[in-house]
Amino acid sequence: MAKIVKRTSDEIKDMRSRGEIMTDKERVSNFSEEAVERMALDDPDNFLKTDEDGAQAIIHRPGIRGPQKAPTKKSIAIRLSQDVVESFKSTGAGWQSRIDDALRKYLKEHPLKHA
Repeated sequence: MAKIVKRTSDEIKDMRSRGEIMTDKERVSNFSEEAVERMALDDPDNFLKTDEDGAQAIIHRPGIRGPQKAPTKKSIAIRLSQDVVESFKSTGAGWQSRIDDALRKYLKEHPLKHA
């Protein structure tokens, strides 16, 4: 079994820029499917040892939001003045929620008359 070496992302980028590969392609290509499965099961860092483990796994993908547990907001398309959007966007993450808060505050202070 080969020695496992941990590297930083900067070290990996440097290796790739020099054209160095990080696997022994010939050795790896000769592994049987059974050998790969056995190595995966023996890997102490592998927490997905069975199909059941995989089915129960929650995979986090940064930047991709999952479904809300209890949806409380409705997705709509709305046209706003460019300066309004830019002002809210300039406040950073959560700007859409701040627009929602501003509209909610306005409605509280200025109740609408329903027909």
